[in-house]
Amino acid sequence: MATACFVAATGWAAAGYELLVAVPRAANTARVAYALDLVDRFDDMPAHKAYVELASDMKPWWDSIEDLQHRIQTATDDAARDTLIGERDASLIAFVDGRGLASKVDLLIGSFDAFTRCLVAAVCDESIVERSISIDVKRIWRTFRPWVMHRRSTPPEDRTYGRDLEDLYFRFVGA
Repeated sequence: MATACFVAATGWAAAGYELLVAVPRAANTARVAYALDLVDRFDDMPAHKAYVELASDMKPWWDSIEDLQHRIQTATDDAARDTLIGERDASLIAFVDGRGLASKVDLLIGSFDAFTRCLVAAVCDESIVERSISIDVKRIWRTFRPWVMHRRSTPPEDRTYGRDLEDLYFRFVGA
């Protein structure tokens, strides 16, 4: 009887260890590995190349709105600030359209769906993804938000345009 109890207890202990320690550790390792692979693959995608190229392509726009940015920051009332922000947003849309950058911006904005799917399905580690791309997500969303809103409201309307980037932004920044 003592031997049977010992064998049963050993079996239960082994099963408990497997269930409570080994499986969660393996699942966590798989989520981390998948997240790192996803980030690594992003660096090799055409969207990353577009991101790098847009950094220099957008420089003339950044230079052109320097005074406007200063006026936005020093505006004393919300109505004046909102008017200036609207002016800045319109200048971004005109710049992207006028310089033929729409395809690069669209490619970049559309490239975040894999990260969103990965996080929603809980198959990758959120903290790894956040540490790896959050600064880029924040920068891209804050810069191109007017373009996203423009694309969502201009025929042919695409109400889902940029949704993955927006979701990541609010996931990383908070509501």
